[in-house]
Amino acid sequence: MANLAPESGRQSRARMGLTHKLIGGQDGFRHSTGSARALLCKIWPVLAIIILSGCLPLSQALIAFGGMVALREPQIQTPSSTGNDGRLNEINRLIDSGDLARARKMLAEETALRGDTYQTLFLEAKILFREQRYRESMKILERSLSLNQRDAEVFKLVASNAILLNRTDIAEQALKTAAQLSPNDYLVFFHLGALYYTDSRFPPAQPVLEKSVNLNPEYIPARLFLGLTLEELSQERSAVDCYLQAIQLAERSGFKGEQPYLFLGRLLYRQSKLDESLPYLQKAAQANSQSCEVWCLLARIHSARGRETEAVTALDQCTEADPKYSEAHYLLSRVYVKQGRTEDAAKELAQFQELKKLEKNIKDPRKNQRVTP
Repeated sequence: MANLAPESGRQSRARMGLTHKLIGGQDGFRHSTGSARALLCKIWPVLAIIILSGCLPLSQALIAFGGMVALREPQIQTPSSTGNDGRLNEINRLIDSGDLARARKMLAEETALRGDTYQTLFLEAKILFREQRYRESMKILERSLSLNQRDAEVFKLVASNAILLNRTDIAEQALKTAAQLSPNDYLVFFHLGALYYTDSRFPPAQPVLEKSVNLNPEYIPARLFLGLTLEELSQERSAVDCYLQAIQLAERSGFKGEQPYLFLGRLLYRQSKLDESLPYLQKAAQANSQSCEVWCLLARIHSARGRETEAVTALDQCTEADPKYSEAHYLLSRVYVKQGRTEDAAKELAQFQELKKLEKNIKDPRKNQRVTP
């Protein structure tokens, strides 16, 4: 059996199953249910959809994703040139609240009065998006863009549709255009950088994520993705600094996610700085007792220090949170061998092998996900 030595950054990333297929690349995806890094990339397309399309206020998105989005005031996004147009803003508010029937009725009245404008077409596309009719939404957006190609909000909705249609090539171009039209929008740069990261294009991801951080130094998700990117570029000292800054922001702002502590603790573990890693991982466990990756890393540290009882306790926490988390069963088999519990070790190893077979048959949930914003 393999040893418990810390993995390199690229070994860790490969183990966690992050490949080009994550959001539409060329390689196959190997699902890893418990990896925090895989989870971060798994939810990024959903965050992009919710935030870019304005389907939920950011404060609600924070609740929906357990702290992965920094808390901000609610934002209602309408085409930039609507200005003080009360009816269009009211239609947009109805869309954001989920009252699509009233929104469609008001929009039909507005269209009958004014005819098709790029703003009314944008709102029609947004309704279709909320109805999960992404291809139809894209067709309406094409008509909107034929009338006006200078509004960043239209391109942001194009990107949201494209992500769900597994067309990251379109999403990338739309986000680039939105960034040109709205150069101070930190969220556009964040999502463009996150797209590059999940597509394993780390060199272009770095400057874009740095731009997002510079535009909004308080936005924790951008710092987290920047830290992950720096790790992949072998800039680990800078990644540590990035995670430390994210932790400071999290503690100051009330950010509830475990990710800042987990990412720093995991990096220190890989650097064989086990004693330095431990307190951060313990804080990650306090922030999210359901994170199997945290419990497995804690178990690895305890086992490396000869604390087998504590390792078993940590792994029991993981299997309670997710009985199908394969790594926990593998680590339990190793710990049981050390304790002389050969029969228990054999059972855990057999369960690990069975779960790994099942994981190979799990399709990437990001490719065809359907989200009700």
